[in-house]
Amino acid sequence: MRRTGTLSARAEQSIFKSVLDGAISQYRNQQIIYSQGKTANTLFYIREGDVMLTIRSKGRRPAVIAVLGAGDFFGQSCLGGVPLRICTATAIGSCSILTIKRKEMLRILRADRVTSNVFVSNMLSVIKKYQEHLVDLLVDSTEQRLARVLLQLAESSTKGGRIPKISQGVLANMVGTTRSRTNFLMNRFRKLGFVGYNGEIKVHSSLRTMYLLH
Repeated sequence: MRRTGTLSARAEQSIFKSVLDGAISQYRNQQIIYSQGKTANTLFYIREGDVMLTIRSKGRRPAVIAVLGAGDFFGQSCLGGVPLRICTATAIGSCSILTIKRKEMLRILRADRVTSNVFVSNMLSVIKKYQEHLVDLLVDSTEQRLARVLLQLAESSTKGGRIPKISQGVLANMVGTTRSRTNFLMNRFRKLGFVGYNGEIKVHSSLRTMYLLH
């Protein structure tokens, strides 16, 4: 299992020993984990897979604020007393996710200094991902943003760079562009040999080279 977050094995074991059996749930591709505006009294830890966080405003398409991978927490705002979900969390591919009750997590953080310190480091790592995504939207081209999303999903994949076949509408939301533009770029990437389709999307190492050169 590949982890991209900062949670140590010791801290993970401390959390797992402190929660009820059966708290780890499996989610299928594009399944909603929680919805914007719902009650927030739990947070989540990604053991395997990727999760997309989106915000929806009236009359506009959803805006992706982050794509998180194995080793990351999300839904942490409940720890600060925020009563409702500020975004929607959706599984990308198959995900294994631990659900932790707010009160239980607060107890763990107060009782275990090691876990508390590592949790703060993880939070900083997640904030960094939010910032990188914002910079991408403001600075990078659509082509670069799509390449980055594909590379990130491939990096956290347990199938050697293969990621579930995501609809181009979902990819468009992740990149912050239109579906037609995403379709054009994916066809271009395929013709150039950067990606391949066979039920899943296979991301080749050459895509990283292209991304770094732009």
